[in-house]
Amino acid sequence: MHQIIFVAEPDQVDQLEPDENPALSFPCMSSQQFHRDARAQLYALVTGCFVDEAASFEMLHRSLSDEGPFIYTLDQDVTARLARLDEDQLGEIAELWLETTDIEELDQQLNDLYEFIYQYAHFCHTANEDDLALFIYSDS
Repeated sequence: MHQIIFVAEPDQVDQLEPDENPALSFPCMSSQQFHRDARAQLYALVTGCFVDEAASFEMLHRSLSDEGPFIYTLDQDVTARLARLDEDQLGEIAELWLETTDIEELDQQLNDLYEFIYQYAHFCHTANEDDLALFIYSDS
């Protein structure tokens, strides 16, 4: 499922209306086909933890209604770790991520993974530099 990843101040996110699209108000990027489980594998590679623990790094920030959409926030430690990666490290992580189960099922190319990780790390860097947080907007 397609999700929107965006950078914002938590107070601004708390003011979003249920029908308001964060892509119209905040710098954002697409999650593309990289769903939550696939991103958990990425977080596990970046932090060195198990995938089960990494799955908890996207925490519910708020629900815009009982049935969604939902806004999750990425753990600040993971955001900081992604922000600190240099281009060589991003390439190494992309190569490792390519071999994970969820990415194999998505049938992705290394260049696609690298571009996503590079952009994601840039968003994390922006969040860290500007004292913001990284959020994921999801219908489910």
